[in-house]
Order: sequence, then structure tokens, then C-alpha cells
Amino acid sequence: MFVATCGFVGFIPGAPGTYASIFGCVILYILPFSSLFLNIISLGIVTVGSVICINHLVYDGEDPSYIVIDELAGMFVAMAGHENTVPNLLIGFILFRFFDIIKPYPIKHFERLKGGYGVVADDIVAGIFANFNLWLGYFALQMFRST
Repeated sequence: MFVATCGFVGFIPGAPGTYASIFGCVILYILPFSSLFLNIISLGIVTVGSVICINHLVYDGEDPSYIVIDELAGMFVAMAGHENTVPNLLIGFILFRFFDIIKPYPIKHFERLKGGYGVVADDIVAGIFANFNLWLGYFALQMFRST
């Protein structure tokens, strides 16, 4: 339960998924991964650990709001390969929460997977969308600066 709730962050009233995403930003800022390799390894550990933890919890099949380890994994995906500066983390956080809440196609589709896979998969895909949009922002900024 401690891991699935990100150290009981999931029990903070209001918006536990948002709080867990902020927690992810803090972790990424405090412990910046110096290489893409370390980033990928930590991402894999958090993702696989999320699925295992969630599959061992007893819940009714819906994605309970107190399980927020999936938001942490999604935030790690959103920032994979990006520099963990405050502006990048802020933009990554906003993009990740946007895609995680709105759930455009195909993100919503991934929630249908059974157990922890569905709980985590939609956040991983939302993180991929956020990551891709961060790269688009970088490229657009570079094009703007070069003109």
C-alpha cells in the first residue's frame, strides 16, 4: 500500500493524482538522472513495480483514486530524455496532467486492460503524449530562435 500510494500521497484529499505527479517532479528534480540509460532503467523499475503493486492490492476493478504510483510512472515517461529543469518539469507536468485527465484516443482505450495493466497503461501513454509534445515544443523553439 505504501508504494502504490507513493508514500501515502494518494490519501491526500482533493487531487491525489496531481499530488503524485508533483511528487514525481520533485523526485526527478532532486535525483536527476545523469544519462538516458539511467532514466530508462528507473522508468522500467517504476513501471513494472507499479503493475506488480497494483495487481497485489485488493480493489473492485476500478482505478481507485488512492493508487497513484501510476501517475509517478507516467511523469517519469513524460520526462524521459528531457533535462529536469524547473521550466521543463513544469511544462511536462502540465502536459502530462492534461493528457491524463482529458484522455484523448487512444489513451482512454488502454484503461480497458485488466488489473494493474489498465491502471498503469493509460498513464504511460499519457506520458508518451506529453513527452512527444515536449519535443515538439523544443523543435518549435529552435526554429523560432533560428529565424
